[in-house]
Amino acid sequence: FINEPMDNTVDPDAVKETPELDDLAPLVRCIAGAADKRKAEDIVALRVSKVTAMTCFIVIVSGNSRPQNSAISAAIIDDVAEQFDGLQTKSGCAEGTADSGWMLLDYGDVMVHVMTPRSRLFYDIEGQWREKGGEEMDLGDVLLPNVVLNMGEGKEAAELGGGMGGVSEEDDPFWS
Repeated sequence: FINEPMDNTVDPDAVKETPELDDLAPLVRCIAGAADKRKAEDIVALRVSKVTAMTCFIVIVSGNSRPQNSAISAAIIDDVAEQFDGLQTKSGCAEGTADSGWMLLDYGDVMVHVMTPRSRLFYDIEGQWREKGGEEMDLGDVLLPNVVLNMGEGKEAAELGGGMGGVSEEDDPFWS
């Protein structure tokens, strides 16, 4: 379907604002935040409403194991239901299983793909939608940075507080 001509019912000029200002942006941010809480990787949101009438946004996330993908899907379902008055997927649950390497959460205007890195690379959904004109939404305000502090020895560790990431024992509420 993705290689077929664009549907005539889609007006690419109808959408003027950036994806971040779209009416669906809060739902997309909720989904991305829920996935990030479960350590999903490579979280990408693409607005595709200019190229298809099927959906408005596609969110693609990767989990490195079957249990992680199940946890990511469950977190998204729970957070969306909590923050959006009980909103559920069209089928009421995830389509596909973690064992298959690809789970789909269909919220109608937003479709979420939870995939293993291997499935994501093989199907290249993200690349195909980008090629057709999908616009990436900036999720920098939602996603937590994956920062790893150098906890080794030496000058850098001393400057950071002796290998405790800059936190001294006196600043730790546990010791207060």
